[in-house]
Amino acid sequence: MMTNEPVYAGVDFTSGRHPVMLAVLDDTLNVTLLEKCDIAQAVARLKEYDEVSLAVNIPTTARLSEICSGFKKQIGQAGFESYSTKNVHKQLIETNAQEYFRTLIRKSLLPRRTLEGRVQRGLVLFEQGLRITDPMDFFEELTAHHILDGLFPYELLKSASELDALASAHVAWMVVNEPGQTRIMENRLVVPREPERD
Repeated sequence: MMTNEPVYAGVDFTSGRHPVMLAVLDDTLNVTLLEKCDIAQAVARLKEYDEVSLAVNIPTTARLSEICSGFKKQIGQAGFESYSTKNVHKQLIETNAQEYFRTLIRKSLLPRRTLEGRVQRGLVLFEQGLRITDPMDFFEELTAHHILDGLFPYELLKSASELDALASAHVAWMVVNEPGQTRIMENRLVVPREPERD
């Protein structure tokens, strides 16, 4: 997947044998990679790119923070430098996916793992221009027959971890392409600016 074009990656951490959800966007917000992998695989994938901005969704639990620390150590050894460093080909940004969604949703943020929360977050990403399936297609595929048969088109919706990784990748894209649309929180995490209200 080697490319000379700049890419924008996002990482979210989960439990299990493959604790890293990796999302990669191109300049036009196409999703070129979205996969669950282990730390070594994620680092190897990211090393394939000549120019990459990587945003890491900082976890809030001790176990996932431990995985995140291991990942950041390896990505640092792979040549990634902190966001504060200017003009680098591989930069590391820290973000908070929940704050990303909280900032861009005009009303209350629904729980991330529920069907409603996944649709809500998917709609935010879709409205921000990410080239993903419109989450509303889920409802178009629902018929009485499907519901009676217990067949729900969940494949049309991203998982909570995929959504968080995509939001993180979008932050990486914004830092490079729309820096005026981002802000740095007190804990040094980069998130979108509050949109102007109508």
